Amino acid sequence: MSPSIARTNAAPLRGRRGWFPTMCGRIVLSSAPHVLAETFYLDVVPDLVPRWNIAPGTDIAAVVPNPASPGNLMRMLRWGLVPPWNRGDDGAPQLINARCETVLDKPAFRDAFRQRRCLVPVDGFYEWRQRDGRSQPFHFRARDGRPLALAGLWEPREQPGGRRFETGAIITTEANALMRPVHHRMPVILPASAWKIWLGAPATEAENLLSLLQPAPAELLLAHPVTAKVGNPAFDGPECVEPVEDERTGQLNLFG
Repeated sequence: MSPSIARTNAAPLRGRRGWFPTMCGRIVLSSAPHVLAETFYLDVVPDLVPRWNIAPGTDIAAVVPNPASPGNLMRMLRWGLVPPWNRGDDGAPQLINARCETVLDKPAFRDAFRQRRCLVPVDGFYEWRQRDGRSQPFHFRARDGRPLALAGLWEPREQPGGRRFETGAIITTEANALMRPVHHRMPVILPASAWKIWLGAPATEAENLLSLLQPAPAELLLAHPVTAKVGNPAFDGPECVEPVEDERTGQLNLFG
């Protein structure tokens, strides 16, 4: 399947009361394309525009091996993996996260985990802290400012009429010490030393990859509260990641 680089107008997921954040349900990818190409050993510089509030139901970038070279390719996945047995167009479940504890066993993910793994490059991600009936979003990013690689899975999908595209999910694990005050789960962040084996391990050795699905070291990340406007995916710009006062304490509350 040839790689595709595209922008999408697909609508993000919506609940009965409007837009809703979910576990690892918003990410940021704002690095320059040449930086992504150098960081992730891409054979082609991707045609991407910066995005600061990427929501489920829209496209996310994914790094996959290039079968024709030692390098990698970037393709776009619709964020919300549709299980392989569900080939209908509407109403199919969209699974944006896969728990590391069950990813090898659940029918929705086990084939993808063995055969279709990817890296999801991000410059940061959001999590929401629920406290006293209030929801405060926090932005998490690498302390050194470099892009992070989240562990991802993908599945091919064909719509009526023969149009083919791919859907994807991000793997989550238990929270580290930095994340724990905000949320009990976090995305799996893979170190650069694990990228090659994550992308290239054969299906017969997939079980050995479970040991990689650990919480990232707390010292890898920084975090701060951001505006509640990021709850609306239509709000997308650099102001999404600007620190704000914690609505609960009235203080800036940078930590990490």
